[in-house]
Amino acid sequence: MEQVKYTQKDILERVFKQKRMGVGYDPADVDSFLDDIIKDYGAFAGRVEQLQGEVTRLQTALKASQDQLVTVKQQQVNTPSAAQTASPIVEEPKPTNTVTNLDLIKRVANLERAVFGRDAGE
Repeated sequence: MEQVKYTQKDILERVFKQKRMGVGYDPADVDSFLDDIIKDYGAFAGRVEQLQGEVTRLQTALKASQDQLVTVKQQQVNTPSAAQTASPIVEEPKPTNTVTNLDLIKRVANLERAVFGRDAGE
């Protein structure tokens, strides 16, 4: 990203050199200053576009995680509980790649913080 050359205060307090003859400002000085401002606006526009792309990417990731969470919840609702089945409870070892509800909730919370900021949901 290009470095921003002027702050709002710099622009506000800018004093142009006056020509020696007559009243007015040196056109070359004004043009140079305005050229730098145009570059700054280009840098700002590029940064805004970059951030909008990142927001879109994060919103897509959040939506995918929320959809995955809904799917897991629906699977839990559709799966008969242990009380409804007649067979005895036998706990099988959980595979290491199984995603739990807690994992999904943590993932959604992290994505919400990334998209909406640290104070979201608190």
